[in-house]
Amino acid sequence: MSSSSFDAVAETQRLITLLEPLIGLFERLMPLLERERIALKARNPEELELAARHVEEVLMEIRRLDLSRQAQSQRMGQALGLANDATNLKELDKAMGGNTGLLAYRQRLRDRIEQADRSNRENQAIFKGVLVATETMLRALKGSAQGQSTAYDRRGFRQSGPSYHFLSKQF
Repeated sequence: MSSSSFDAVAETQRLITLLEPLIGLFERLMPLLERERIALKARNPEELELAARHVEEVLMEIRRLDLSRQAQSQRMGQALGLANDATNLKELDKAMGGNTGLLAYRQRLRDRIEQADRSNRENQAIFKGVLVATETMLRALKGSAQGQSTAYDRRGFRQSGPSYHFLSKQF
C-alpha cells in the first residue's frame, strides 16, 4: 500500500470490522470464566472440563481475530509511515488526525481484556487453593495409611507398613 492510494476511511472501517467481534468475544468469555469459577468452587471436574473447553475455544477465536487485527494495523501503520512498534490504535488514530473513533474501540477492548484478566486471576487463585487443599488431604491420607498406629514385629522393631484399616476406623 502506498501513501497516495491509502483510503483512511476504508482501512479504518476494515479495522473496526475486526475490533467489534473481538470485543464481543471478550464479552462472551466473561460468563465462561464465571462458569469455570463456579465449577472450581464446587469441585466439579466434569463441569470444569466442559467450561475450560469452551473458554479455550473462545480464546482460540480471539487469537485468530487478533492476528488479523494486528495485520490490518501493521498495513495501516506502514501506509501512514509509522514505525512497526507504533501501529497501535492510539497511534493510528493520532496519525489520521484523531477523529477516527478508534480510541473508543481501544478503550472498550482494554476494559474487556482487563476484566477477563481479573476474572482469570481469580480463577487461578481458587484453583491454587483447591490444589493446596487436595494435596494437604492426600498427604494426610497417605501419612495415616502408612501406619500411624504403633505396632512391633517379633524382633521388637517398629513396623512401618500400611495400616489398611485406617478408613474403616475413621468412618
